[in-house]
Amino acid sequence: MNPLYKIGSVAALVLFYLVCLLSIFMLASNIGYIWYPNSAFTASLGAFDPLYTYFELHFDTTPVVYTEPSFRWLSFASEATMTVFALLFLWFLHQLLKNIHHAGLFTESNVTVLFRFGLTVSILGTAFGYMDSRLSSAAITALDVRNGSIEFTSLYHLDMLFGGIVLLIIASALKTAVRAVEENKKTI
Repeated sequence: MNPLYKIGSVAALVLFYLVCLLSIFMLASNIGYIWYPNSAFTASLGAFDPLYTYFELHFDTTPVVYTEPSFRWLSFASEATMTVFALLFLWFLHQLLKNIHHAGLFTESNVTVLFRFGLTVSILGTAFGYMDSRLSSAAITALDVRNGSIEFTSLYHLDMLFGGIVLLIIASALKTAVRAVEENKKTI
């Protein structure tokens, strides 16, 4: 089979392990900011600065919203969901490319991988997109805009929902194709 699938599979697996390492640090830093805000570890990280998908916010002084426990919990939930989503995405991509490299596209195992891929994108991708938009909206309220206003609307979570549904439809179509290929093999 095409060596590109093997290279892609290995690259996805390497990225999977890198994200695992980064997720441990993200988990530790978020736990530090939530439960141990005055610890030496948290002080070594600097001021709390949440991760946003679409932009970076830099404040001259720490806004009040950054000190609220609910905001920090939302940031933690958003980053945790993003990490789990990224890990599952990379793992399923690795499995899919490995299966295609070894056995081709039309296999029952690829149907299962694509179905799980679609569920992951639909559920975790949508949850991450929604939490990220809530986090971004809350942070934007801390901006001091004197000559205008800012409104933030993000429908990113709907993109993920529809993307997951498309993957589920593709998995269903692939299942039909796999049955047709197996039936064709039996008749030959």
